[in-house]
Amino acid sequence: MSKAENEKIRLKDEFDLIQAENNNDFNIANHLAKPEDLPDLGEIELYDYDSDITVSVNQSMDVLESLVDLYLDDVPQLKEHPYIKNKMKEDANVYAEAIFLSKMTRKNFLSQLRQVDNGDNSARMHEVVNQTIGQIRENGKFLSNQRTELEKFYKTLRNDMGYTEIENVKEDIVDDKEPDGVIMDNKKLNDMIKNAMNAKKG
Repeated sequence: MSKAENEKIRLKDEFDLIQAENNNDFNIANHLAKPEDLPDLGEIELYDYDSDITVSVNQSMDVLESLVDLYLDDVPQLKEHPYIKNKMKEDANVYAEAIFLSKMTRKNFLSQLRQVDNGDNSARMHEVVNQTIGQIRENGKFLSNQRTELEKFYKTLRNDMGYTEIENVKEDIVDDKEPDGVIMDNKKLNDMIKNAMNAKKG
């Protein structure tokens, strides 16, 4: 007889002996905690990850659509080109994943802080918290760099296709004291300030 079979027989004999000593009335339920003996853990709420992904995708599409509008709104034939539409969707998906990962890192970080608040003050826990802080910084940098790269792409594309630079919008200031809300440019406002200061000195 093999060693494994001997062990199997020994365990069976031991189990039979325990059953015999308890007159075959052994009931596992008598040895388990009753629900009323357990602490109230409250209602367990499942996190809605799908909803968070949808929000991230919507945020990303808003960023990409506004970016494309900024650089290509005055060039409808380029803006509506199938390549640009597909490129925008792909960029939005990549950006959405970065937003989602950033949210999950923040969620994880808050869970870790709650663990520390609940008394988990081990050196390992503080190391994990510090690592997560570093990851949050990296996520922020990545999102910022990603946005800059996307801006560069659409700006370069515009230039490569032979379209002029986007004209800077001239900032005008409305003078509330002027009748009918006349629009005043920066030069006129500077002259008025200069004249008012000279009059005060004199």
